[in-house]
Amino acid sequence: MQKGDFEGREAGAASDDSLDELANTLVANGLRFSRAAGRSAGGSRSLISVRVLANLRHGGPLRVGELAARESVSQPTMTGIVNRLAADDLVERRSDASDARASVIALTNAGMAELERSRAASAESVRPALDALEAEDLRTLERAAVLLGDLAEILARRDR
Repeated sequence: MQKGDFEGREAGAASDDSLDELANTLVANGLRFSRAAGRSAGGSRSLISVRVLANLRHGGPLRVGELAARESVSQPTMTGIVNRLAADDLVERRSDASDARASVIALTNAGMAELERSRAASAESVRPALDALEAEDLRTLERAAVLLGDLAEILARRDR
């Protein structure tokens, strides 16, 4: 990506190749940032475990299959993750109100506290890098963070 590839662009006016390149760059750099921030924050939980807690916070109680789909892992893999989180009382299984044969996974108060601890540690680990940036770059990242959240919502709605 070159700086200014989209200067003066009208909505929908960019080439498919430019948008594909932007999409690939966003995904790759988003993953790199997430991994780097998670590693530097330390913590005893795997990144996927923290993401499962975050999914439950934002999505409410979910079935194991839905969690697996959201994290792009197999259902047996997600069952193992959920079992470990349940053993630590961070999540609990509940009956699914829409299907008595099924269960959903819900975040516990301890799980919410663990998620908040993890987020605080991540923020603390990223803050020094942010402190090194100029005010204009911080404003750009602030806007980018909002846009990434908006894009995540658009993709989540599309996949429902």
